Amino acid sequence: MIHIYLCEDDKKQLKRWKDIIEKYLLMNSTESRLYCSVSKPEELLSMRRRSNITGLYFLDIDLHAEKNGIELAQEIRKYDPRGYIVFVTTHSEMAVLTFRYKVEAMDFIVKDKPETLPEQICACIQNAESNYRVQLDSSNRLLSVKVDRASLVLDQNDIVAITTGDDYHKITIHTKTGIRQLAGSLKELYATLNSTFCQCNRSTIVNLKHVIKYSREEALLTMDNKETFSVSVRMMGKVQKALNQL
Repeated sequence: MIHIYLCEDDKKQLKRWKDIIEKYLLMNSTESRLYCSVSKPEELLSMRRRSNITGLYFLDIDLHAEKNGIELAQEIRKYDPRGYIVFVTTHSEMAVLTFRYKVEAMDFIVKDKPETLPEQICACIQNAESNYRVQLDSSNRLLSVKVDRASLVLDQNDIVAITTGDDYHKITIHTKTGIRQLAGSLKELYATLNSTFCQCNRSTIVNLKHVIKYSREEALLTMDNKETFSVSVRMMGKVQKALNQL
């Protein structure tokens, strides 16, 4: 998942950015979400401090605030060193400053051509998602599942559990932010997961990283999203061993 942040002091421009991004997210199969849309740098930083998820940042440079967009990007780097930063501004001559301040901008969009803004913003989201996918793949955290004709990319670290019900051709992916139902086989999906996952009963796979309590007496796992999952008698030893090895 990527959290998208916007910071632009012109409310009209901010709304346009927001509309473009919301349309993209609606039309594409993606776990990215618009997390923050503000006009002041401190508001964005406050939201950033509450999250540990990689961000994509669209920042105006001239924010008419104590911090300009480049100084804001410097602060962002303290919390999100691998995040993706895009500057949107009328001041194209300031592009050189992004190198001087070492903020490693992914792109630089000039406002002088408003007709190309939607295309440029969407291209930045696509590039960030593509780079994020490579990053997850290299760290063995990538999970790619088919949704209609597209592929949905998930970070395995974000998954709390995966369950199936009476219809064994449908699965439910549980994360700390909600659930997502899609077609698939629990058995086939289990084969693609990394070693932090363990099957605890016939219809449930849990991510051991999200377990906060295991009661052997109650045969129950408590997760950090407050959900609980039962452990079958047959799986008790396996679950205990996997937790000990974590």
